[in-house]
Amino acid sequence: MTTIFSAAGTTTGNTVPMPTTPLPPAPMPAAVLTGGRILADGVTVGNDTHTTGLNNNDVVIGASGTGKTRGYVLPNLLQCEGSMIVADTKGGLYHRVGPLLESQGYEVQLLDFTDMEFSPYGYNPMSFIRRDEMSGGPNGMDVMALTAALAPDELGGDVFWDRAARMQLSALVGYVMEAMPEDERDLHAVTHLLVNHTLRELNAMFEALLDDNPRSFALLKWRMSTLCFGADRMQSSIMGIMAEKLDCYSYTGPYALFTNPRQVDFARMGERRTALFLNISDTDRSQDRLVNALYMQALQTLCRTADAAPGGRLAVPVRIILDDFAANATIPDFDKVISVIRSREIAVSIILQSVSQLEAMYGPARARTILNNCDHCLYLGGQDVATSRYVATKAGTTVNAVLDMPVGDAYLFTRGSRPRQVRMTRPESHPRYAAMLGAMRRHGPDNASMFDADILGDTGRTDRPSPRHPSGQSFA
Repeated sequence: MTTIFSAAGTTTGNTVPMPTTPLPPAPMPAAVLTGGRILADGVTVGNDTHTTGLNNNDVVIGASGTGKTRGYVLPNLLQCEGSMIVADTKGGLYHRVGPLLESQGYEVQLLDFTDMEFSPYGYNPMSFIRRDEMSGGPNGMDVMALTAALAPDELGGDVFWDRAARMQLSALVGYVMEAMPEDERDLHAVTHLLVNHTLRELNAMFEALLDDNPRSFALLKWRMSTLCFGADRMQSSIMGIMAEKLDCYSYTGPYALFTNPRQVDFARMGERRTALFLNISDTDRSQDRLVNALYMQALQTLCRTADAAPGGRLAVPVRIILDDFAANATIPDFDKVISVIRSREIAVSIILQSVSQLEAMYGPARARTILNNCDHCLYLGGQDVATSRYVATKAGTTVNAVLDMPVGDAYLFTRGSRPRQVRMTRPESHPRYAAMLGAMRRHGPDNASMFDADILGDTGRTDRPSPRHPSGQSFA
């Protein structure tokens, strides 16, 4: 019989027991290597949803410095379970865990959004747009899903202008897919199409598509946009909004990312164990929408791959670790997608600083839907009163008790079980921690010295930036 939780600790009534003075963490038993996720010190949960009756989605909430990386992300990377897409906003997980994962048989990839010209792997979102079998043009749903990620509705603003710009952006993306050679189909080309032609020239270029394809998706979208927003002055205003949204793809860095010969392959992640690290800046947010387009396309591609597989499930489960989840742009329809991925062997780990942060990005109703679709919730502490009130309500305790929770403790909520106050795990106690350090040192003394055990710290941040990575670098 599979044991879901390896530690006792159920409570009586609605009171969460106060912890005793903690002892230094003992090494985790080797049993953790047999599978599952580590949620807290001595607490693991299995990944077999048929056995647990739960989904594998986790939400981890904690203010900066509470140990979200050390206490949750790093220990679960060391578990070497399935394929992973990891948001590495601290810049150190790839170097620290990558060598170990490669020694465990993983294909380890780095997509560097902070230094795109030197990223070992590339990402061209337009390469994930399928062809429509009837018209021979681009799949309209794929185009509109991509433009929704690149030009989302801004919460609190007038959505008319955002949606008008999105309609014209769909037309431009469609034009590049229909009229340009395959090796030029990227957002850099879309940007140049917009900025290098007048409105009159664009009208003529789109109308010329009719000669080759009477069912042209691009021409249909362009005509719809000119019909709805016919005045030239309004059209110019919309094109100005579009130019602002595309400006971050106009320079050499994104072009290098789009045209890199080694491109990420999301479908392959469901067939072979792969670890894709996304090096994302937590100070420069200019590429957030491109990153969220990646998340959206990864989820769509993995769902389609699962639907085409025997049993409707991925052969290799895939987990997406969304660090700093609510600090950037929204992933389109994420509140809907998260509710349907369990049966396909796809799961997400959502890392937040507060519930208020999530509500600000998605709105209260969609934020509740996202939280309700995570059967495991860890709260590591913080000063946000609204989040403390949310946790106190779930735990059956007072807001003050939540705010006064000792450093290193956490509240653990699992659907169908009583809440528990637990101690966070330390990665040093994981059976593979020593192997991780050894793999780093074999990779090179610079790598080992950069990431000695005491450098990563509770925040997970390194004290120096990541070095540039020549294309094709391997840990071997």
